[in-house]
Amino acid sequence: IDLTVTGPMHAPVNAYYGYLKDSNTAVMEMASAAGITLVPDDTKDPLLATSYGVGEMINHALQKGCRNFIIGIGGSATNDGGIGMLQALGYEFRDNNGQPVPFGANGLSKIATIHDTHVLPDLKDCHFKIACDVTNPLCGPQGCSAIFGPQKGATPDMILQMDQWLATYANITREKYPNADPDHPGTGAAGGLGFAFLSYTNAILR
Repeated sequence: IDLTVTGPMHAPVNAYYGYLKDSNTAVMEMASAAGITLVPDDTKDPLLATSYGVGEMINHALQKGCRNFIIGIGGSATNDGGIGMLQALGYEFRDNNGQPVPFGANGLSKIATIHDTHVLPDLKDCHFKIACDVTNPLCGPQGCSAIFGPQKGATPDMILQMDQWLATYANITREKYPNADPDHPGTGAAGGLGFAFLSYTNAILR
């Protein structure tokens, strides 16, 4: 199934996913919407790169009636902790002034509150199997910023900043969803997308 979504650097990109009719399952690759191969080397910037298009793909499949998802997470251009994807699904991340935070890791730095009153109602009926080939936690020396940040264009200073922002995001998430665990293996996959799936959806990481 072909569709146009918001790309990692905010311009539209052509993405696609598979559909298994027998089991009402959508099969997706997050990199189709937010992959590092979609961004030229000289424009890579994890402070701006967003996973919003991944949420748009999920929403598209939801509207078609899919309730089961198999999603490969790897090869991302993003380090936004999955907030872009979650924003596309109706989660709201607001700053101290009550305004929506911007796309990318920059948005993580401004999160003060999380709201779920406008989340797509059908999301609660969905089951996500997340295919993941790394065991990195969200934060720390083995976290997504330190290990994968450099290939996404992060400088040493940016890595330290993003790691702190992700830790704060994890704490705010845990206040709202006590089961959120940034140390769970794989939560650092795809710039923290593993953490977003585990904390905000009915998901298992495989």
